Amino acid sequence: MYVLRLPLLISVLAFTAMGQEGCPEQRPAAPASCAVTRAPAIEFTPPGEQKMDTNDHSFWLGTDRLWTALSSSGTVWGWAPRAPGQPDLTAKIFWGSLYFDYHRREDYDLKVTGRRLDADAPPLVVDKVTNALFVPHAAMLTGVYVPTPGCWEITGDYKGEKLSFVVWLYPVKPTKQ
Repeated sequence: MYVLRLPLLISVLAFTAMGQEGCPEQRPAAPASCAVTRAPAIEFTPPGEQKMDTNDHSFWLGTDRLWTALSSSGTVWGWAPRAPGQPDLTAKIFWGSLYFDYHRREDYDLKVTGRRLDADAPPLVVDKVTNALFVPHAAMLTGVYVPTPGCWEITGDYKGEKLSFVVWLYPVKPTKQ
């Protein structure tokens, strides 16, 4: 049970592969106009997982058919421009489902989309769905690149079950390499 929980928590806390690494500045709060997803009033715990507590700084969101884990403080990600041809991601998102079987190729039909809520923007760029295997559990894993900072709604659609959450992306200075 803890095996899948730990990588999900790590992914929630390490959402960006570029913008937040080595970034000394504090995360700004999302503006009131961006209603970032917070923990629901009725807690959800995926089958086979343990209930998250306040020390986890995260919460489960979804149903048995599709879930993810998000930060309890509201989902705020750092964002930096991506140079053409660079594979840098804004975030990696783990998605779980009772119906996901990593052995079956047809089970990788998760579709992830995103739209900016506070302005026009190019579409979200999503990597190919792969698995994150934590025996005996497995999750679907997607890397996403959000093209502009702002207020974004991200939606996963797996076998007709949709799950959406809202994130605020603030600009950070790119790290020097």
